[in-house]
Amino acid sequence: MTTDIKSDRTLQNRAVMGVFLMILALGLYPLSDAFIKHLMTTYSVPQISFLRAITRFVPLFFATFFQGGPLAVLGTKHPTRHFSRLAVNLAYTYAFMFAFSQGSLTIVYTLSYTSPLFMILLSAWMLKEEVSPARWAAVGVGLIGVAIAMVGISNNPRPGANVTFEIAALGVAGLVLCGTFLGALNKILMRRLASTEHSLAIAIYPNLLMIVVTLPFLITTWQSMPWAHWGIFVIVGLITAGAQYAIAQALRFTQASILAPIDYSSFFWVAALDFFWWQKTMDRYTLIAAIVIVGSNLFILHRTRREERLKKETLAKAV
Repeated sequence: MTTDIKSDRTLQNRAVMGVFLMILALGLYPLSDAFIKHLMTTYSVPQISFLRAITRFVPLFFATFFQGGPLAVLGTKHPTRHFSRLAVNLAYTYAFMFAFSQGSLTIVYTLSYTSPLFMILLSAWMLKEEVSPARWAAVGVGLIGVAIAMVGISNNPRPGANVTFEIAALGVAGLVLCGTFLGALNKILMRRLASTEHSLAIAIYPNLLMIVVTLPFLITTWQSMPWAHWGIFVIVGLITAGAQYAIAQALRFTQASILAPIDYSSFFWVAALDFFWWQKTMDRYTLIAAIVIVGSNLFILHRTRREERLKKETLAKAV
């Protein structure tokens, strides 16, 4: 990586474009996850991770030639920030890959909606930000939603899964929550990188690391594939490459607080995919948990914006 960068990349205030790109990405990811879940009945997690990464890497790397070339795109002044984010992203990706191999899309996505709750915990812990009692209360309500989802997981085994329960006991549900925590941290690190790094670089480096890390495991886990499955992996790579780039651009164009509520639009996609692809209907525990978790997150967003507005008004009066 080179440090020959002429100027820092600045965040742009293009909220409408950012919102559109985030909606697009959130529609593409569930579709790619559905393809991956389908293939997990046949292939190992390392093989799927490797193929998904390489099919994303190729179009993203090719795109660098239209953005000034690989050296200009991949060059960075902050390699340490990239390495930190890559380690978090790797653990986050593997946590969700194993979760998808055992549970329905709806359950996994419902638990992943705890991301804003973890964002508050990380902000209080890492950034030493002051969190109001109302927002802490919302975090507590969100955790109640998680408990409801776990009750549904343990009480509602479903046929057709690789294990007895929808998600292999509560331990794998904990894996989803761990992955969500790492995903929240990943977003914070991505936002920091977006102020100086090219969006393609932010999308390319995680895939490159995944290829390097998973390659040794393929010696013992690789299975031959028919051409039809190769085609599916190419489609998944193109879909997720587009989604990764769209999210990186969305975070550049729009503040994360504006994009936060849009995350929940994916719930309708995953519920539809579960129903039409695997004929799985949503149980009442999952629906209640989703309502509680999403409701608490929207309240957090409302309180955050209100507190920011009050701070601005106080500063304006002081001037």
